[in-house]
Amino acid sequence: MAKPKTVMLVTREMQARCFAEEDLARIDAATDLRPASVEDMTEDAQQAQIAGAEVAITGWGSKSINDAMLAAAPGLKLVCHAAGSVKGIVGEAFQERGIRVSSARAALAVGVAEFAFGMMLVSMKGVWQLHVATLAGTWDRTPGDPWIREPYGATVGIVGASCVGREMIRLCKTLRLAAILLYDPYVAPEQAESMGVELVALDELMRRSDVVSLHTPKTDETHHIINGDNLALMRDGAIFINTARGACVDEPALIAELRKGRILACLDVTDPEPPEAGNPLYALPNCILTPHVAGAVRQNCRRQGKLVADEIEAYVSGRPIEHEVDLNRHHHLA
Repeated sequence: MAKPKTVMLVTREMQARCFAEEDLARIDAATDLRPASVEDMTEDAQQAQIAGAEVAITGWGSKSINDAMLAAAPGLKLVCHAAGSVKGIVGEAFQERGIRVSSARAALAVGVAEFAFGMMLVSMKGVWQLHVATLAGTWDRTPGDPWIREPYGATVGIVGASCVGREMIRLCKTLRLAAILLYDPYVAPEQAESMGVELVALDELMRRSDVVSLHTPKTDETHHIINGDNLALMRDGAIFINTARGACVDEPALIAELRKGRILACLDVTDPEPPEAGNPLYALPNCILTPHVAGAVRQNCRRQGKLVADEIEAYVSGRPIEHEVDLNRHHHLA
């Protein structure tokens, strides 16, 4: 029996970045793999590459799999996205044709949550303020005192039980916190209980939390979910972390709140990226700005390739695909 044809709809650079040789070998052993063959993934290149495929691997730079591409691959059964959001890749025709989709967002989530967790811990120790003081030759804890709030007995609020949000919850449970609060309108009380978190309204979470970490997808519902009204509810000395999407935050409102000096923000994402020259976020002393490094960098990328190889092996052997995307909930996803 012929092995299913698998095609890489990514560039050579992305294949090398995300797929270790052993994972490529696993995919090739389970299927008839056509590796990446182009330096720039154009629509024409993708159209040619997808012809006759049963399994397609997409990622950063892949084009939307349109009707013409689907016509070239009438036997397409599975698309494994070696990245997070599948919104730019799949369309309504996928459900009509019964094409299954898998996403590596769970692999990406680990690194993003680890980054958010680390930013939380160093921020709660006043590291940013103390670093500035020591650079100026001052060996004194005083500059950090207003910001220091140990994790012990603190309350952390998680906005969004996404893959990243759930991984952040898991990490937070290693600390002796007073409470982990969760806001997510799609999580039922019994689900929150099983996660060991307290399900609350967003305003309550903003009011009670010493740290607020944002992990929502970018959707119409979450546009500016963090805004002037709920930022004003945050405690003095509280920390706001955004590793999700910049558009989920009303940036002018955040800047206005930061200018009061009450809270500290750690922002790995902005809207737009990068911020325009002269944006106050570059200069505010209580804003820690990083250039979207939380997720897929260096070794973390290999997690994505491993997950894709796992998914393809499961598909070929008839086992459940662990990270399948529910296309019925497509509009709620990142």
